[in-house]
Amino acid sequence: MADHWSDIVRDIRKESGMTREQLSLISGVAVTTIENYEKKKIGQPSIYKVEALLSAMGYELEAVRP
Repeated sequence: MADHWSDIVRDIRKESGMTREQLSLISGVAVTTIENYEKKKIGQPSIYKVEALLSAMGYELEAVRP
């Protein structure tokens, strides 16, 4: 599951053209946390933080859930 969310967050962020810093400001999630998610350094991402990141990029968690 971690790979799934890591890939989704990274891919959507890149498609949106947002930097990690911009996403951090909008979502309230630390830049280092975003970086660690994208680099798969966090084994089990917090679903609440994933939801905040997706929401900041205009997506709903339910829309990207497998």
